[in-house]
Amino acid sequence: MTRQTRKLFSFFGIVCMVILLWACTGPEAEPTPYEEVNTLRGVRLTLDKEVYESEDDRFLLTVHNDSSKEVTYGVAYTLEKLNNHQWYVVEPEEEIAFIMIAHILGSGEEAQEEINLDFYEPLEPGHYRIVREIEGEVLTAEFQVR
Repeated sequence: MTRQTRKLFSFFGIVCMVILLWACTGPEAEPTPYEEVNTLRGVRLTLDKEVYESEDDRFLLTVHNDSSKEVTYGVAYTLEKLNNHQWYVVEPEEEIAFIMIAHILGSGEEAQEEINLDFYEPLEPGHYRIVREIEGEVLTAEFQVR
């Protein structure tokens, strides 16, 4: 094999490695669009656990209304992951459709629902949060995955 042929094979090998690395990285995660969260006074979100296993796909989310007013919210949510002190939106494997329904939660009440994260599993270890809008404000419930 000539020197020129070896250089050509080396060049094509490097190009193939770059293409493979680029293809494996997938789309870049988008940073969260929310600058401020959890500003709705007297209303908060909590989860049934602080730490989940990576295979877990069902999470019990509770909306607590300790305010003096009733609040209205839908079932839609997003998932975000903390990376280098910045929250990023986690894209599901498939598009998720949410029914258009309004929950009304009276003052002093709480409501629980099961959040299904099948479209995100298995979750990689890290720090996550469920994000939901209530009364036009963004509320979050954080958790760890190990």
